[in-house]
Amino acid sequence: MTIQDLSGKKICILGYGKEGQAMLKAIEKYAPSAEVTIADKDPETCNTQHTTQLGSDYLKKLQRFDIIIKSPGIPHQAEFDAVKGKVTSSTQIFLDSIADTGARVVGVTGSKGKSTTSSLIFEMLKASGEDVFLIGNIGEPAISHLGDAKPGEYRGDRSRTIFVMEMSSYQLADLTVSPPIAVLTSFFPEHLDYHGSLEAYKEAKKHISQFQPKDGVILYSASSDDALEIAKESPGTHIPFSPDECPLPISDTHLLGDHNRSNIAAAWKVGIRLGVPNEVMLKVIREFKGLPHRLQSLGVHHGIEWIDDAISTTPESTIAALDALGDRVETIILGGQDRGNDFTELAKRLKTSAVKTVILFPGSGPRIRKSLEEVKSTTKIIEAKSMETAVKAAKDNLATRKPQPVTPIVLLSTASPSYNMFKNFEEKGEAFAKSIKK
Repeated sequence: MTIQDLSGKKICILGYGKEGQAMLKAIEKYAPSAEVTIADKDPETCNTQHTTQLGSDYLKKLQRFDIIIKSPGIPHQAEFDAVKGKVTSSTQIFLDSIADTGARVVGVTGSKGKSTTSSLIFEMLKASGEDVFLIGNIGEPAISHLGDAKPGEYRGDRSRTIFVMEMSSYQLADLTVSPPIAVLTSFFPEHLDYHGSLEAYKEAKKHISQFQPKDGVILYSASSDDALEIAKESPGTHIPFSPDECPLPISDTHLLGDHNRSNIAAAWKVGIRLGVPNEVMLKVIREFKGLPHRLQSLGVHHGIEWIDDAISTTPESTIAALDALGDRVETIILGGQDRGNDFTELAKRLKTSAVKTVILFPGSGPRIRKSLEEVKSTTKIIEAKSMETAVKAAKDNLATRKPQPVTPIVLLSTASPSYNMFKNFEEKGEAFAKSIKK
């Protein structure tokens, strides 16, 4: 369904956050004859000239609409079953609308690594002189860039416009179209409270490959059997990548950890596919500083190096952070919203690590404590109900220790989302930085 197909239709924009607002602007510009209603659970979400359906009844009478454009943050509801054929998304409309323009889309997803990989691909293409945009889950909503998909001027096999699109499982769940070039950085259980089961989460991820054309290509992590399973859904070309294919030692970059070697390898292979010169890619890899809240050093304060890895909201990603930083991690801050994750492997990793103190937030904190007790970990445990309390406890606890030959690290890598305490992981990371400065 293209943006023009919305003309003259009764449209419901379901969810009026960032994507919903961008969708409304696109409709006003490209399908002004559409009759729009905005539906949102928040009764004070918007001030608009359009009809609204707000508050607890925002899902009522959906049958009266021709098309329902659902924002990705809204999980499946029973009310959607009766209008299943009418529900779509702004991501679907964007991909359908630009299909005939000659623009190319590189879609990137993964349980971890998708933001870093997307950013590396974007920087490589930009450095090579391409007309490229970073959109989707990491940047502006894709639908805001309809006007940038200019009709197909080609230089060799390189199109005039390239969209590098980070795609979350939320955005993939409702799609019936896949990007012609797809990247799957990793796969492990995440967002199960949203999707309802591991199988549903995997099914959403499969949408990045399932609908590719025969000349499409999917690049996937060779170390994951689940990633291979998802890649096999594509009728196109399947290309594995591994950390061993990283073209530089990780020490020659500003990034940390084996997982970033894998991310670099993925971006490198995409760049080759799109004709980016090797010397351009190598320069970008050497200079790329990484992204905020992803193993980001906040500097040395009070004789401690503070590392912000607020993006890590699963046990697997926190284990990767510990692997990346090594024996300097003395204290780790864990816990947050309890999504039912299994913390056994994280507890085993902590038991064999140099970590001496674990600070736990409410929510999943008690289950993490139980996992540590079950593996007979002797790690000191401190409970904290706020970020400021956690940071102060880490500082005070380290102040009682003898001077160390190397600067100890306090790591924020919670292995859980923190919606019970913060709006998102960015707010969590910012609270960490502010508390350190205090």
